Amino acid sequence: MKSITSFTQPQITIEGMSLNLGIAHGHAYMYDPKYAGDIQLSIEQKVKIFLQAVNKAVELCDSNIAIRQEQNQELILVQKTLLQDPAWQQRVIDKIDDNLIITHALDKVLEDIDIAFGGDSFWHARFQEVKGITQLVRQCLEGKAIYLSEKKPIVLCAKTISPVEMMQFDQANLVAMVVEDNSFLSHGMIIARSRGIPVVGGVIELKKFINNHDELLVDGDLGRIYVRPPSAVIANYDTSKKPQFSKPSDAANNGTVISRDGTPVHLLINANLSEDLECLERSTIKGVGLYRTEIPFMMSERWPDVETQTRLYLQVMNKAKKKSVVFRALDVGGDKTFQSLHKSFKNTQKGWRNSRFTLQRPSLIRLQLRAMIRARASCDYPDLPLHIMFPMISEAQEMRFVRALIQKELDREKNLGHEVPKIIRIGAMIEVPSVLFQLNQFLDLVDFISIGSNDLFQFFYAIDRADAVMSRRYDFLSKAFMQMLKTIIDQANAKNVSVSLCGEMASRPLEAMALLGIGLRHFSINPNSVEAIENMVQSLDIWSIQDCMSDCLSDTPFAYKAAHLSIRERVMELAQIQQTQLS
Repeated sequence: MKSITSFTQPQITIEGMSLNLGIAHGHAYMYDPKYAGDIQLSIEQKVKIFLQAVNKAVELCDSNIAIRQEQNQELILVQKTLLQDPAWQQRVIDKIDDNLIITHALDKVLEDIDIAFGGDSFWHARFQEVKGITQLVRQCLEGKAIYLSEKKPIVLCAKTISPVEMMQFDQANLVAMVVEDNSFLSHGMIIARSRGIPVVGGVIELKKFINNHDELLVDGDLGRIYVRPPSAVIANYDTSKKPQFSKPSDAANNGTVISRDGTPVHLLINANLSEDLECLERSTIKGVGLYRTEIPFMMSERWPDVETQTRLYLQVMNKAKKKSVVFRALDVGGDKTFQSLHKSFKNTQKGWRNSRFTLQRPSLIRLQLRAMIRARASCDYPDLPLHIMFPMISEAQEMRFVRALIQKELDREKNLGHEVPKIIRIGAMIEVPSVLFQLNQFLDLVDFISIGSNDLFQFFYAIDRADAVMSRRYDFLSKAFMQMLKTIIDQANAKNVSVSLCGEMASRPLEAMALLGIGLRHFSINPNSVEAIENMVQSLDIWSIQDCMSDCLSDTPFAYKAAHLSIRERVMELAQIQQTQLS
């Protein structure tokens, strides 16, 4: 009798995009809600079922808000507001009226919105929020609860994930995530980063490669997934080490980390939520280098009034205490709020972001400036400077315009007899390459600059970073891009203008190491990357990486091998020689 040979599926490696650092090993849980029970129903019955599912999803939001109190409330409220948007609901109902089943109606509306939003990275992240509520409604249509073992390590695999859906995995041993979504700014990814969960995104049609319960090794540092990995591959990874948020014992650091050769490096954090500010308790964190102010604007169909905004900024300032907070002025495109989904996002408008938007709607941005001025003047620490930073500035004239708006608001407050901040520092994000051709005069108009490496990289190489394949084609540590960054840093230092980098590069130890080599000393990083960056700086002789980067960027490298190795390879080699900690 012939023996039956059993076949096992082979190991495969998937290259994606790193959305959060870390290494994890677990089993796949394929999350993809399905529902197909309304084919034979009347239009009226389908509309009723759809609205019931929406109400159930809203109830899930409410229950999570009640359980978590302040934690993640802002993001859950955004999801609830999107679900309750009558324009979005009517769009789906209109598709159902065309005799589509509910799931097809949801998909068609999602497709329409995707086309309208265009390829801009900011609106791509907002599209993921709509995709998230669509998926949540699907789950409510399906009606199945999620029950997972609290012991078995789970790798959540999904098209995207919303904040409310993330909460449903609280009781599970969630160790990593793999998603088709590739937006670094989507709210599901923000929560994953706040929890220190490794995430790899940009995995298109992941169900073709990953089965439910497959063993997965997720390398969030490299954006790589090993599906059904052999034991030898697993043995090469240390999956037990996770980011810790322990508080340093040395309270005298005053926002600096000292390298092995005695060079001080200043660390700030990027903040999206109130819980991110808890990281400010660390003595090594100088303050907030980028506070995104979009959340309250996303939660309302109308522009939040001055009082509402003032309360928000006041809360942030008081929580930060004596540490600095850099508020980024509203970064939004077009003349729409997030709830105006019924209005068309024309492709010609997708470049209308922040300063361009401000030039067309100065009265709206003045309300935000007024709120910031009032918050600083009335907070617990009114003598501290008010830091305001404007994104997407593309020429010097735009900077003159926004400075004039701030002065008008200061004059207005004084004329009304209100207190104003004693010091206001005005900065800009360097995200548009055109600024480099006016950099000398541009630096005369600002008190500080922050390099937004995500958008600057995208515009520099004329690529869409939302495209996972295209984004891997070019490297942050390419010679051309690093030479441009060095030009910005050198000119800012020459003008005595404080310069930091707040993009994705700053939160990656290897890239941050290279940035130290070209003279950067201020980093604004994601809270969950703090310990990794601290470890890297404290274990590094900065003079050595300066010599390495000088040679890498030279037209005639001193080291012969520089002609054969990429900057990334040379920096990695130096890290290994020096035993620099990159995790």
